[in-house]
Amino acid sequence: MIRQAHASEAQQIAPLIEQAIHEIAETLTGTTKREEVLDRLAYFVAETGNRLSHENILVKIIEDEVAGIVIAYAGTDAEQLDEPIKAQLKRWTGQDVRIDVETEGPVYYLDTLSVDARHGGKGIGTELLQAAAEEGEKRGLQAFTLNADQTNAGAQRLYRRLGFEPVRTIEISGGTFDYMERRYDTQQ
Repeated sequence: MIRQAHASEAQQIAPLIEQAIHEIAETLTGTTKREEVLDRLAYFVAETGNRLSHENILVKIIEDEVAGIVIAYAGTDAEQLDEPIKAQLKRWTGQDVRIDVETEGPVYYLDTLSVDARHGGKGIGTELLQAAAEEGEKRGLQAFTLNADQTNAGAQRLYRRLGFEPVRTIEISGGTFDYMERRYDTQQ
C-alpha cells in the first residue's frame, strides 16, 4: 500500500532519505556525523512546512514497515520549503547556510526516492515514482522533474526508461546532476 507518510514514521524514513541523498543530507542537517544526520532528518520529517516534511512524503508500507519513500513537491514551493530548514540550521550551527536550488517553476519535483535494501528489486521504486507522477499531474503542473546523479548509471537508466529526458546539468552540494523532466500531457 502507498499512502501519505505520518510524522510518527520519521525514525523509519530518515535512514531512507540519508541512503538516497548522502552529501545533500549532510548539507541539509549541518553535520557529517551519521547519528546526528539521522536525528536531524527525522526532526524535519516530523515537522511541517519544509521540503522533508511528512506532508511531502509518500510511503510504501509492507508488513507495517516503511519499505520505500518518495519525497515530491511543486517547484513553485521549493524556495519557501527550504526556509524552515535554513532557519533551523542557523539555530543548530550558528551560521547562515546556503541550500542549492534544485528546482523551480510549475513542475512537480521528485526530491528523493529510496527503497529499503531488504525490498530492492521488487519494483517498489517504480511504483513510488509513478504515484508521485500521478500526484503532480492531478495538480495540473507542466512536468515531472528530478535530479539524477551523473555517477549513478542505474538511476540514469531507470529514469530514461521511464521517459525522463535531461534538460540541463546542475550542481548540488558539490555533486553534478542531470536535471531531467517528463512532460505531462497538458492538452485537455
